[in-house]
Order: sequence, then C-alpha cells, then structure tokens
Amino acid sequence: MESSEALKTYALEESNSTFEKWCEDIFRRLDRQNNIENIALFVWIEDELKLAASQTQSVFSFYPSFKPTEEYSGYYIDWARLACQRREQFSFISGLPFNADWQQNDDQWEHAVIPLYKGEERLGYLLIESETTMLQRRFKPEHFKWLLKNVDAHMKCKVLAHRLSQQTTCSRRSELNLALNNHTLASQLAYLKNLHEISLRFTKATTIHSLCRIAVELGRDRLQVDRMGIFLCDLEAQKMWGTWGTDPHGNVVDRSEFCQEMPNTLFMEEAFTKKNELIVKENVPLYFGTEQVGVGWNVMMAMWNVDECIGWIAGDNLLYKTPLDEPKKEAIKLLAASVCQKIVKLRETETAKARFEELLDVNSRHVSELKTLKQKLFTKKQVERWMNTSDKETGLPNQQALMIAIPGLVKQARKTKQKVAAISIEIDAFHGYRKLCGNMAAINLVKKVADVLESPTLHHLPGMMGYAGSGRFSMLLLHDDVLVLREISENMVRAVYHLNISNTNSIHYQRVTISVGVTQDSVSLFSNNKKVLKGAKQLRATAAKLGQNRVCLD
Repeated sequence: MESSEALKTYALEESNSTFEKWCEDIFRRLDRQNNIENIALFVWIEDELKLAASQTQSVFSFYPSFKPTEEYSGYYIDWARLACQRREQFSFISGLPFNADWQQNDDQWEHAVIPLYKGEERLGYLLIESETTMLQRRFKPEHFKWLLKNVDAHMKCKVLAHRLSQQTTCSRRSELNLALNNHTLASQLAYLKNLHEISLRFTKATTIHSLCRIAVELGRDRLQVDRMGIFLCDLEAQKMWGTWGTDPHGNVVDRSEFCQEMPNTLFMEEAFTKKNELIVKENVPLYFGTEQVGVGWNVMMAMWNVDECIGWIAGDNLLYKTPLDEPKKEAIKLLAASVCQKIVKLRETETAKARFEELLDVNSRHVSELKTLKQKLFTKKQVERWMNTSDKETGLPNQQALMIAIPGLVKQARKTKQKVAAISIEIDAFHGYRKLCGNMAAINLVKKVADVLESPTLHHLPGMMGYAGSGRFSMLLLHDDVLVLREISENMVRAVYHLNISNTNSIHYQRVTISVGVTQDSVSLFSNNKKVLKGAKQLRATAAKLGQNRVCLD
C-alpha cells in the first residue's frame, strides 16, 4: 500500500511539475541509474529542432526560450540522421564528448541518440554520453524503457504547457521588451565606452605580448567576462601558442610557454569557417590549457588578417557564472577586431624595423668595405706614384712596371723550363686618330685595345703587358711552343680588326688595326732590360711597313 501511494504521489508531482523540473528529474535519474555524465534534450518546435536542456558532469542548465542546436556542440550536427544511423547499434564509441575540445588521458566515450515519440508523433532526441575505459558498449535499449514511457506520457504536455506559459506573458511583453531594449542600449553604450578606453590603452603597447596583456586585463574588467585568453596560431604549421590568459583562480597569467598542435575538432573547424561570427557553446567543459577546470559557457572569436587567421580570443564564465547577453557578445567581437588590427600593425612595424636594422647593417658593412677599398686605392696610387709604374692617362701598367716584372718572369721560366717571348704592338695610324677624334677618344681606344690583348679568350699564358705611350704596347709571355705563340699573335691582330672601330687615317683598312712584332726567346738572367724589346720593336716596324694589320715573327 505504501509503495502504491508513493508512486501515486510521484506521478501527481510529475504531472504538476514544470517542464524545467521534469527535465531535471529525468536527467538526475539517468545519472543515478545509468551513470551518465553528459545529457542533452532536443525538442521539435514548429518543425525546427531546438536545445531545451543539458547537463554536463552534473551541472544542469535549462533554456526557457530554447536555443539553436549549434550552441550545444559549437557546430551543426544532424541529430535526426545520427539517430537513424544508430538503429541497428544502440550506441557508439569515440574519443571525445560532442561538446568537448580536448581529450583527457586515453579514455573513450560511449554515446547514444534516443528518438523520443508520443505514439507516432516525433517529439525530439535525447543525447546521452558516458566515459568508458573499455571499448565494449554498455548502453542497452531495455535500460531506457522507463524513459520512453515517461516521455510518451508527459513530455508533449510539458512542452505545450511551457510554451503556453511563455505565451501568457505576451500582455507584458511590450513593457518587458522596452525595458530589455533600454537595458540592452545602456549595456551597449557602457561596453562601447569601455572598448574606447581599452583601444586608447592599446596605443601604449609596443609589442604583441604587452598588447595581449592589456587586452586580457581590461577585457575581463570592462566587459565583465570571468576569464579571457588570447591565442595566436599558424594554420599552415598547425601550431597554436598562448600569450596571456586567466587561471582557474582569476589571476591574469603569462601563457607564452603553452604551445602545441591545433586541436582537430569540428568546433575549431566551425570557428575558422565562420570569419565574422562569435562561436558560442553553452554548458560545456572549460579548460586551462588542456586540463578541464569546470563547466559553463564558452565563446571564441577568430581574428583574421584578410584570409590569414592569426589567432583567436576566448572567454568563459568559470568563476562567477556571469550571464552572456547580446551586448556582451557584440563587445567581445569588437574587442577581437581591435586586437587583431593592432596585432597586424605591430607585426608590420616589427617587420619594417627588422628590415631597417638589416639595411643599416648592410649599409654599415658597405661603408666599411668602401672605406677599406678607398684606403687600398689610395695606397696603390701612392705606391704607383712613388714607383712610377702606371701610365698617367690610361692607368695601365707602363714600361717601368714591365721592367720590374722581368726578373720574376725569368725565374718562373727557368722553374717551368719555358721561354720568354717579347711582343711589341702598335695601333696603326694612332696619331692621326688622336688628331681627328680627340685625346679622350684616343685614351678610350687604348683601353679597349688593352682589354682585347689581355682577354682570356685569346690566351692563358702567364706574362705581363705594359703601355709605352703613343698607342704602343709591350708584352712578355712565357711559352714552350712557337706555333702557339704565332696563333696568339695572329688572334690579337684579328680581334682588334673585328672591333670595327672607324679610323679614316688608316690608308688600307679605314678602321683601327695593329701591327705586331714577336721574338721567341729574348730574355735571360743576363739580358739588358733596355734591350729586351729591341728585336720585337724592329719586327713590329717591319710589319707596319709591309701594310699594317699583320704579325712579323723572328
């Protein structure tokens, strides 16, 4: 009798209870009898599925106006399709709950999506989740027959009664809406004023690290967010790292040491897909790093520099369970935009500063090198002036330089068992060219001919060349083959001819040509330096008399 009366009393209380109380009783019974940790109830309201209530680790939340289903997991889930797919197998196992971001240890989670009906009428779905250390499923349909009976008997009435009670407030709704709008406007104005103050403080930040600290400290205080943190990321490298955040006790702490791979979850994917939307999750696990520290609402706003995601701002209500209203959501979005803009500017400034310092370093190095080169050039000119080894007009080595080089060439020739050939070269009709074209043109002509004579394409023989003035050159070359020496001399004549420099004073060719005289072996240890080139000069004069543009070899 007593048990029968108790059941009648329970049934009476159940029929008289509100929809919120009914949900809480159902969730507690599921938790007590089946050891279920996460529960969510979704109901059909005018052909649209809504979130009515949820329980995460014994923390129950009821949503009187119902919420979009996305606010349970942070992303869209087709619960009807998921329930249909699991008809053969009542439950399934995965690594994470639907509303979590980080996997704790190596534990697995068992899930079941139970369709709810009154007769043949579809009422909604119930998600249940429980942590398991084994891969065997323990949820059985027979464990939840009492639930389906209770739903069939009471749920539709509870939902209708709840909606009716919501509609009975329509007479006062205009007044409530006006008061709510006034409150919303006041909140928005207060938040905008506070955001302006935060933005002014941003101007004092000289680094991204200091900027993030200011944003977290003032963002929490002025926007009334219990905890806030700013993370930066590199999507290409799939890395994320902390800047400043809030620990479970409400202290703003440096989280620079926090760095790891990006979590591969649908919630993160949703956040990065929707550029300008604040992602909200209600009644979900809250974390400090990867460690869960509580349950509450969690928001995330990604920060974008055009098409590059540079990080995100996250916030929750772990400490004081502060509510999340629309003005606060908009304020968090504006704060994220302001922080993002400042980070981009600071990065550009840091890049420009690094580039400027790099250019200063390069410039300093070039100045130092130029100073060294100037010093070397000055020293070289002083030495040349002292030794009189360069031609004043052309800067080419002169006869004095050639004479100084003779002992070294002789020594090298003896060491390599080679001969030292003397070559005398004259630009034909040079005086006429100078008179016709001017002294500067004549100097340039001498330099061009000198470049041709010393060109590595003509020969690779070791030696020395000097300019004797008046379009005449002297050359000493080490060789061991007369034929090679003849070929080199003839190539010199042809190369100058093919410069195609006009010289109307040349009777035979109307262009710049040279005459060359060559002696095969005219230098030894006992040679008189003044007579070394005598034979070559005579042969050069002979070449000029024979018609110019030719070689005479002894």
